[in-house]
Amino acid sequence: MKIGQKLKGMRIEKGFSTIEVAEKLDISESTYRRFEGDKSFPDIFILDKIAKVYDKTLNDLLPEGMTVINHNNGEYSNNAGYIVNQYLSEKVVEQYEERLKDKDEQIALLKSLLDKK
Repeated sequence: MKIGQKLKGMRIEKGFSTIEVAEKLDISESTYRRFEGDKSFPDIFILDKIAKVYDKTLNDLLPEGMTVINHNNGEYSNNAGYIVNQYLSEKVVEQYEERLKDKDEQIALLKSLLDKK
């Protein structure tokens, strides 16, 4: 599920209007509507504010396959963390597999050259 669908569902569940949520986040209503419409993606700091408004965690807000990595063990720091997309595109996987195949061919060639000596 995309983040916009999650945001809209949580907003409706809480009974908030888009104007109310935008005011709580200190952003414009049009900006918040772009988040719900998946036309833009909030930065980590806005995501943190949204999570607090809806009494959720950051991971609850993110689309499937994305996770917040934070190495501060729950303690406050200026490093809020970063978002990791855990899924690779098919193109990247194909390129990686092609490089592995090329590597295997090079290893086989080098082994055959060593065997000839």
